[in-house]
Order: sequence, then C-alpha cells, then structure tokens
Amino acid sequence: MLKIAYHNLYAHPLPAGHRFPMEKYELIPGQLMHEGVITPSNLFEPAPVDEATILLTHDADYWHRMQHLQLTDREMRAIGFPLSEALVMREVTICQGTIDCARYAMQYGVSLNVAGGTHHAFANKGEGFCLLNDFAVGANYLLHHSLAKRILIVDLDVHQAMARQPCLKDVPMYSPSACTGSTIILFIKSRATWM
Repeated sequence: MLKIAYHNLYAHPLPAGHRFPMEKYELIPGQLMHEGVITPSNLFEPAPVDEATILLTHDADYWHRMQHLQLTDREMRAIGFPLSEALVMREVTICQGTIDCARYAMQYGVSLNVAGGTHHAFANKGEGFCLLNDFAVGANYLLHHSLAKRILIVDLDVHQAMARQPCLKDVPMYSPSACTGSTIILFIKSRATWM
C-alpha cells in the first residue's frame, strides 16, 4: 500500500505576496485524489519528531534557539520564512514524516512525504526555506537505529548538494556504485515537487 505523509501544518500561512508557493502542499494531495491516483486511506498524519532524533543531525544550540524562537533576523533572512511556533512545528512534523516514510518504504517498497525535501538546512543553520534537514534527520535516524547500513540520497533539485554533507558529518559518503549489495534507502527530491 502506498503511504503518503501529509499534515495540514505543511501548508503554513505566509504573508501576502510571499514568493514561496506554500499552497502546493494542499494542492498535491487534493489533485492526486481528484485524479483517482490515491484515496484518503493512502494519507497518514505524522507526529512531531522528538528532540533526541533532531540532535542526531542538528547542533543543540541551533535547535534550542529555533525551538525558543531566538534565531536572529539575519538567520531568518537566509531561511526566507518568518519564525513562529507554527513554523517550527511544521518542520519537526515534516522530519517525522520523512522518517515514517522511510519505514513504510521498507515495508511497502515506496512511500512519499508531501512536504519532504527540506534538504537545504545545515547542521547549525537553516537556508533556502528549510529550518531542519529532513533528509539528513531521516538518514541519521535509520543509521542510528541500525535500520540501514548505507544511505543514498538522489537529489534532482536545481541547487544540488548544498547541505547534506554537513548534516551527515559522521557518515561516510558513498558513490552509487559502492552502494550495491547493501541496504539502500532512496530519498528523491524532484524539481517537479516545487513547481
């Protein structure tokens, strides 16, 4: 069964005229249901990820300042969203959605997170509309819990590889050819997901 992470927090309200197309997160599952590709039974609502899992990837100081809404204006300009409790809750929910999707993919072969792909965040800072790096959080969770031996992240986004290496700082990086014959979890970010 195809399991798709979706939460109404994904479509976070932004100021009028903001350049980020946040409405896509409501439109994607709606369009898939309209076309008969999925039914409501395919959708699941992730809970927020726990702090211990976040700290497998992100620096404690950065996380605690984010959690307490103490990121600087300069930091938030690099992220591109106004900081709020609701935005932080959105980010931690997306991260848990990616972890849940990885686990469902192990069970069913594939799973999708409607808002997954917040992969521009570094371990100690956010960037490019991303406060937390859900790909790295998911990868580090799987590795920490021995659910995978190696992780392959395929990034088809136009600005590739901005932040994965810093967030996977304790994980050796492998070429795709080195991943054969072992457990591989494949996270795919397609350009089509943000158009």
